[in-house]
Amino acid sequence: MSFDDFTSAVTPGRPPNILFILFDKCRTDAVGCYGEKEVHTPNLDALAGRGVRFANCFTPQALCGPARASILTGSYPHAHGLRRNVYPIPTTSVHSNYKESIADPFRDPRFRLWDNFPYLLDNAGYATAHIGKWHLGPPNPGFFDYWKSFNSLLRHWIGEPHQSRYRPDVHTEQGIRFMERHADEPFFLYQSYYAPHEPLDPPRRFLEHYQGDELAPYYGTVSNLDWNVGRLVETLRRLEILGNTLIVATSDHGRVWGDRPGTEEGLCVAYEGAARVPLIMAHPGLLPQGTVWQSGVSLVDLMPTFLQAAGIQPVMGVRSYTQRLNLQGESLLERVSSGHDRWDRPIVIQNIPQEPIDGSLYDERALRTEHHKLILRHFDSGAAFRPGELYDLAEDPGERNNLYASSSYRQIRQELAGMLRDWGQSTEDQVAVDLADWVLMEKD
Repeated sequence: MSFDDFTSAVTPGRPPNILFILFDKCRTDAVGCYGEKEVHTPNLDALAGRGVRFANCFTPQALCGPARASILTGSYPHAHGLRRNVYPIPTTSVHSNYKESIADPFRDPRFRLWDNFPYLLDNAGYATAHIGKWHLGPPNPGFFDYWKSFNSLLRHWIGEPHQSRYRPDVHTEQGIRFMERHADEPFFLYQSYYAPHEPLDPPRRFLEHYQGDELAPYYGTVSNLDWNVGRLVETLRRLEILGNTLIVATSDHGRVWGDRPGTEEGLCVAYEGAARVPLIMAHPGLLPQGTVWQSGVSLVDLMPTFLQAAGIQPVMGVRSYTQRLNLQGESLLERVSSGHDRWDRPIVIQNIPQEPIDGSLYDERALRTEHHKLILRHFDSGAAFRPGELYDLAEDPGERNNLYASSSYRQIRQELAGMLRDWGQSTEDQVAVDLADWVLMEKD
């Protein structure tokens, strides 16, 4: 992949194209430029070198559907209402009260999803496309001009594995054709890959870099995605529009390896492996090159970022619509352009973990600061409150030494709870407020 044309300025009088690349279940250590493991992702690494790599980006909820709804709306799951994955059939668990059928959340009054940025881009004149995994219902909600998508659970191979075409490669070709058709007008391409979600069976040539590694299928799958990212970027270069395209690559959530409380298939928890995700953004006129942003950001920041890039003002235009926007994130273009890389706001993670603890379901809130993480849980039955978790991430990045009950960390626990309470009040998250209050009322 060449970035020779990446230094060209924004085309005068034309808003930038937006290429949004979303992976599924991708950890930060699966991307080479994060420096956590020797993995082969030269195209993502080159993209980071020509843009901004966010070292500490977090998903608002480590589950596909809620995270994707938060990306679209710029609001947390408690605000848009979608807390579980979307399937056209009822979902059940061992608990009789844990049943739900969500066929199309965009037409379900329980959810607030129409205040989203693709709708605004479509109405602002962008050609819009979604390709790949959607996981927000089976149909096109109506604001994508081009739709080559599926809800979920579609296998990665078109036919017999390794005897047919690999679906991420096919989806990339569909994205390339869309960009070729719309190269002369502003476009938004939401290129969504189901991988590296299981089953992990990438084309064998992408396993060559990981001989002897038990996680080779996982990292090899990401290497295939990286190759496809290179194909997309090369298309932009060939079409001479690379310099006027904002490229954003991230994942809806990560995954943890091994057993942790509340996890099933390695997700739905606030631990770093599942909640922290890669985020790389590049545009020569809107972002600096070769920058690593250390302070915390969230996927809810993407909607205001895209709106700012497109020149759409959330409080102008069709006022009856745009005044309803409940943006709970901040534009990353604005944050990075300020140059003040300080962790000046806490990052909150919400979850409904899949595996019950002590036979009861629970809501989870976690607050992440530069050095600490506080995890609190609200149970549906049994004790109203049970001790949470507190980690000193500077000393314990693997989150194995729970300091919640340590008397020497009492002040830090109280400070973090106060931050969570303030955040809950400002975002109208009553669960966060209640959990924080219980901590603040604890006695020595």
